[in-house]
Amino acid sequence: MDELKQIIAENITFYRKELGLTQAELAEKLSYSDKAVSKWERGESYPDIATLAQLSRLFNITIDQLITSRKKVKKVRPFVALLSSGLVWLVITVLYALANIIAPELDKTWLLFLYAIPINAIVLLVLFAVWKHRLAVLICESAIMWSVAACLFLSLIHLPNMFFLFFIPIPLQVLALLWYKKDANKSGRINLMRRRIKK
Repeated sequence: MDELKQIIAENITFYRKELGLTQAELAEKLSYSDKAVSKWERGESYPDIATLAQLSRLFNITIDQLITSRKKVKKVRPFVALLSSGLVWLVITVLYALANIIAPELDKTWLLFLYAIPINAIVLLVLFAVWKHRLAVLICESAIMWSVAACLFLSLIHLPNMFFLFFIPIPLQVLALLWYKKDANKSGRINLMRRRIKK
């Protein structure tokens, strides 16, 4: 029971900070006192099931994630990402082999490996978005934009002025960077406010 209290305590603390909330702000959202939240985070007590459900909705996670050690979850994430990427490349390799067996006269089957880059990036983007890893999401978005432009360019290289395709990702990249910067600034402001409150 003490171990469960400690896991819940660590998770409430972690997810509260992820949202950039103080203990008082979290308490207000739950209609509890900040002393109750403080007790939860110290592992002296834990919320009832209705409050756990409320916390899971607020943190946008499952109750299971709230009562399971995040260390176990963190160990699984790299494996899930690698396995997902491996499956994408396995499928592309099988398609490449089949294309060369069935239609050996095709000369651009190697492009399948280039198409695998945006497909792989989309799969990873979904995973990192679910895991709320903002920098990894930005990297995946960038990989998708530029690799799609490269795929189109190399597929349609016989057409004139195809290099203009590389102009399309530029404003999209700027927007993605601005969005990331906005999120980073928000987190930075919250951390600064926290430091000021502690002083």
